[in-house]
Amino acid sequence: MYDLEGVLGPDVIRFVERHVGSLLAWDILVFFHRNPDAVLDVEGLASRLGRRVEEVEPEIDALDEGRILQRAGGLIRYRPNAELRKQVTEFVEACQDRGRRLALIALVLHRIGKNATDV
Repeated sequence: MYDLEGVLGPDVIRFVERHVGSLLAWDILVFFHRNPDAVLDVEGLASRLGRRVEEVEPEIDALDEGRILQRAGGLIRYRPNAELRKQVTEFVEACQDRGRRLALIALVLHRIGKNATDV
């Protein structure tokens, strides 16, 4: 088995297990990390990501529950506390390295497959 913990580190793995349930959640996290001052409605975010609103809504809800995003008045903001902001940064930095990115993809796809069999 691929040593994900050795490649990614336990903190990144815990973050992914808690907050990155799909490749779309991954895209949303990277978008807001790179655009921390963005304030969008769900239609605007969906458009920027090239996705349908129906796909984006549940991911926004999950990231809002996870206290990474904040929804108020129909607008979405990036509002993690300092610890979560650090974890998002570590996740996005891991995405930049090819080997770590492949490990992240494997981890997220494993989560998606596991969640599909749990249903």
